[in-house]
Amino acid sequence: MIRRCVKLHQIIFPTSYPEMIRSCVKTSLRLLTQRNHHSNASSFVWEKPYSGWIKLNFDGASKCKFSNASIGGVCRDHEGLFMLGYAECIGRATSSVAELAACKRGLELALQNGWHSIWVEGDAKTVVDVFMNEVRLKSKEDLRIVREIRVLIPQLNDFSVSHIYRQGNRVAHEFAKLGYRYQKPQIWRNNPPNEVQRLLRHDAEAEVIILKK
Repeated sequence: MIRRCVKLHQIIFPTSYPEMIRSCVKTSLRLLTQRNHHSNASSFVWEKPYSGWIKLNFDGASKCKFSNASIGGVCRDHEGLFMLGYAECIGRATSSVAELAACKRGLELALQNGWHSIWVEGDAKTVVDVFMNEVRLKSKEDLRIVREIRVLIPQLNDFSVSHIYRQGNRVAHEFAKLGYRYQKPQIWRNNPPNEVQRLLRHDAEAEVIILKK
Protein backbone atom coordinates (compact mmCIF):
# COMPACT_ATOMS: atom_id res chain seq x y z
CA MET A 1 0.00 0.00 0.00
CA ILE A 2 1.33 3.44 -0.95
CA ARG A 3 1.97 5.68 2.03
CA ARG A 4 2.29 9.30 1.04
CA CYS A 5 3.48 11.84 3.55
CA VAL A 6 4.02 15.57 3.68
CA LYS A 7 6.78 16.96 5.87
CA LEU A 8 6.25 20.14 7.87
CA HIS A 9 9.49 21.13 9.59
CA GLN A 10 10.25 17.91 11.58
CA ILE A 11 6.75 16.42 11.49
CA ILE A 12 5.51 13.98 8.87
CA PHE A 13 1.78 13.74 8.29
CA PRO A 14 0.18 10.83 6.41
CA THR A 15 -2.15 12.37 3.84
CA SER A 16 -4.97 10.39 5.43
CA TYR A 17 -4.85 12.54 8.59
CA PRO A 18 -8.08 14.46 9.22
CA GLU A 19 -7.79 17.93 7.75
CA MET A 20 -8.75 19.54 11.06
CA ILE A 21 -5.74 17.96 12.81
CA ARG A 22 -3.39 18.98 9.99
CA SER A 23 -4.76 22.52 10.07
CA CYS A 24 -4.30 22.86 13.84
CA VAL A 25 -0.70 21.68 13.77
CA LYS A 26 0.11 23.92 10.79
CA THR A 27 -1.24 26.90 12.73
CA SER A 28 0.88 25.99 15.78
CA LEU A 29 4.02 25.68 13.65
CA ARG A 30 3.28 29.01 11.99
CA LEU A 31 2.98 30.70 15.39
CA LEU A 32 6.28 29.17 16.51
CA THR A 33 7.94 30.45 13.34
CA GLN A 34 6.59 33.95 13.95
CA ARG A 35 7.81 33.85 17.56
CA ASN A 36 11.41 33.26 16.43
CA HIS A 37 11.25 35.65 13.47
CA HIS A 38 13.23 38.36 15.22
CA SER A 39 16.15 36.15 16.30
CA ASN A 40 19.53 37.79 15.83
CA ALA A 41 20.96 34.71 14.08
CA SER A 42 19.39 31.92 12.04
CA SER A 43 20.73 28.51 10.98
CA PHE A 44 20.21 27.19 7.47
CA VAL A 45 21.37 23.57 7.47
CA TRP A 46 20.91 20.61 5.15
CA GLU A 47 19.76 17.48 7.01
CA LYS A 48 20.38 13.85 6.13
CA PRO A 49 17.31 11.82 5.16
CA TYR A 50 15.96 8.90 7.12
CA SER A 51 17.54 5.46 6.78
CA GLY A 52 16.26 3.80 3.62
CA TRP A 53 15.27 7.13 2.08
CA ILE A 54 16.83 9.23 -0.68
CA LYS A 55 16.80 12.99 -0.33
CA LEU A 56 16.30 15.00 -3.50
CA ASN A 57 17.30 18.67 -3.41
CA PHE A 58 16.39 20.63 -6.52
CA ASP A 59 16.84 24.14 -7.86
CA GLY A 60 16.00 26.17 -10.94
CA ALA A 61 17.87 29.17 -12.28
CA SER A 62 16.47 31.88 -14.54
CA LYS A 63 18.44 35.05 -15.08
CA CYS A 64 15.37 37.11 -15.91
CA LYS A 65 11.79 36.59 -17.03
CA PHE A 66 11.57 34.38 -20.11
CA SER A 67 15.36 34.15 -20.48
CA ASN A 68 17.30 30.90 -20.76
CA ALA A 69 16.77 28.84 -17.66
CA SER A 70 18.67 25.95 -16.15
CA ILE A 71 17.71 23.22 -13.71
CA GLY A 72 19.68 20.98 -11.40
CA GLY A 73 19.46 18.71 -8.42
CA VAL A 74 21.19 16.17 -6.23
CA CYS A 75 20.19 12.86 -4.62
CA ARG A 76 21.87 11.68 -1.40
CA ASP A 77 21.36 8.77 0.98
CA HIS A 78 20.89 8.66 4.77
CA GLU A 79 24.65 9.01 5.31
CA GLY A 80 24.82 12.09 3.13
CA LEU A 81 26.62 10.19 0.37
CA PHE A 82 26.24 11.42 -3.20
CA MET A 83 24.09 9.14 -5.33
CA LEU A 84 23.20 11.22 -8.37
CA GLY A 85 23.27 14.74 -9.70
CA TYR A 86 21.74 16.32 -12.78
CA ALA A 87 21.88 19.58 -14.70
CA GLU A 88 20.17 20.79 -17.83
CA CYS A 89 19.50 24.01 -19.74
CA ILE A 90 15.79 24.06 -20.57
CA GLY A 91 15.69 27.17 -22.77
CA ARG A 92 13.43 30.16 -22.24
CA ALA A 93 11.40 29.80 -19.07
CA THR A 94 10.25 31.68 -15.99
CA SER A 95 11.81 31.01 -12.60
CA SER A 96 8.70 29.13 -11.43
CA VAL A 97 8.78 26.86 -14.48
CA ALA A 98 12.48 26.21 -13.87
CA GLU A 99 11.88 25.26 -10.22
CA LEU A 100 9.00 22.95 -11.06
CA ALA A 101 10.92 21.37 -13.96
CA ALA A 102 13.90 20.74 -11.66
CA CYS A 103 11.65 18.98 -9.15
CA LYS A 104 9.95 16.90 -11.85
CA ARG A 105 13.25 15.83 -13.41
CA GLY A 106 14.60 14.75 -10.03
CA LEU A 107 11.54 12.62 -9.34
CA GLU A 108 11.81 11.01 -12.77
CA LEU A 109 15.44 10.09 -12.16
CA ALA A 110 14.65 8.75 -8.70
CA LEU A 111 12.03 6.41 -10.11
CA GLN A 112 14.32 5.34 -12.94
CA ASN A 113 16.89 4.31 -10.34
CA GLY A 114 14.37 2.32 -8.32
CA TRP A 115 14.24 4.72 -5.37
CA HIS A 116 10.74 4.78 -3.92
CA SER A 117 11.15 6.58 -0.58
CA ILE A 118 11.91 10.18 -1.52
CA TRP A 119 12.26 13.33 0.57
CA VAL A 120 12.01 16.32 -1.76
CA GLU A 121 13.46 19.66 -0.67
CA GLY A 122 13.89 23.01 -2.38
CA ASP A 123 14.34 26.70 -1.63
CA ALA A 124 11.35 27.78 -3.75
CA LYS A 125 8.59 28.22 -1.19
CA THR A 126 5.91 28.41 -3.87
CA VAL A 127 6.83 24.99 -5.21
CA VAL A 128 6.74 23.44 -1.73
CA ASP A 129 3.36 25.09 -1.12
CA VAL A 130 2.07 23.43 -4.29
CA PHE A 131 2.56 20.04 -2.63
CA MET A 132 0.66 21.32 0.40
CA ASN A 133 -2.17 22.63 -1.80
CA GLU A 134 -1.60 26.05 -0.25
CA VAL A 135 -1.06 28.01 -3.47
CA ARG A 136 -3.03 28.40 -6.67
CA LEU A 137 -1.05 28.61 -9.88
CA LYS A 138 -2.27 30.72 -12.79
CA SER A 139 0.37 29.99 -15.43
CA LYS A 140 -0.67 27.24 -17.85
CA GLU A 141 2.93 26.02 -18.06
CA ASP A 142 3.21 25.84 -14.27
CA LEU A 143 -0.04 23.91 -14.07
CA ARG A 144 1.07 21.48 -16.77
CA ILE A 145 4.27 20.58 -14.91
CA VAL A 146 2.42 20.26 -11.60
CA ARG A 147 0.02 17.77 -13.19
CA GLU A 148 2.99 15.77 -14.46
CA ILE A 149 4.57 15.79 -10.98
CA ARG A 150 1.33 14.56 -9.44
CA VAL A 151 1.38 11.61 -11.84
CA LEU A 152 4.85 10.65 -10.55
CA ILE A 153 4.16 10.86 -6.81
CA PRO A 154 1.74 7.89 -6.58
CA GLN A 155 4.51 5.71 -8.01
CA LEU A 156 6.48 6.23 -4.78
CA ASN A 157 6.07 4.16 -1.62
CA ASP A 158 6.94 7.09 0.69
CA PHE A 159 7.02 10.79 -0.06
CA SER A 160 8.05 13.80 2.00
CA VAL A 161 8.56 17.47 1.12
CA SER A 162 10.12 20.42 2.92
CA HIS A 163 11.36 23.95 2.30
CA ILE A 164 14.93 25.02 2.96
CA TYR A 165 16.60 28.39 2.58
CA ARG A 166 19.12 28.93 -0.21
CA GLN A 167 22.06 28.60 2.18
CA GLY A 168 21.08 25.00 2.87
CA ASN A 169 20.40 24.24 -0.79
CA ARG A 170 23.81 25.18 -2.11
CA VAL A 171 24.61 21.86 -3.80
CA ALA A 172 21.42 21.86 -5.87
CA HIS A 173 22.02 25.52 -6.71
CA GLU A 174 25.50 24.74 -8.05
CA PHE A 175 24.09 21.91 -10.19
CA ALA A 176 21.51 24.31 -11.62
CA LYS A 177 24.30 26.75 -12.52
CA LEU A 178 26.21 23.95 -14.23
CA GLY A 179 23.29 23.44 -16.58
CA TYR A 180 24.16 26.63 -18.44
CA ARG A 181 27.50 25.12 -19.49
CA TYR A 182 26.12 22.15 -21.40
CA GLN A 183 24.13 21.82 -24.60
CA LYS A 184 22.77 18.42 -23.54
CA PRO A 185 21.31 17.19 -20.23
CA GLN A 186 23.98 15.93 -17.84
CA ILE A 187 23.75 13.19 -15.19
CA TRP A 188 26.48 12.33 -12.67
CA ARG A 189 26.29 8.99 -10.86
CA ASN A 190 28.36 8.22 -7.74
CA ASN A 191 31.12 10.66 -8.74
CA PRO A 192 30.07 14.32 -8.41
CA PRO A 193 31.68 17.16 -10.40
CA ASN A 194 34.49 19.09 -8.75
CA GLU A 195 32.34 22.18 -8.37
CA VAL A 196 30.15 20.60 -5.68
CA GLN A 197 32.52 18.26 -3.82
CA ARG A 198 33.41 20.73 -1.07
CA LEU A 199 29.75 21.61 -0.52
CA LEU A 200 28.81 17.94 -0.36
CA ARG A 201 31.41 17.36 2.36
CA HIS A 202 30.15 20.33 4.35
CA ASP A 203 26.56 19.09 4.20
CA ALA A 204 27.53 15.53 5.16
CA GLU A 205 29.44 16.88 8.16
CA ALA A 206 26.40 18.96 9.16
CA GLU A 207 28.27 22.26 8.94
CA VAL A 208 26.10 25.03 10.35
CA ILE A 209 25.88 28.34 8.52
CA ILE A 210 25.06 31.32 10.67
CA LEU A 211 23.65 34.45 9.09
CA LYS A 212 23.64 37.54 11.26
CA LYS A 213 21.07 40.20 10.64
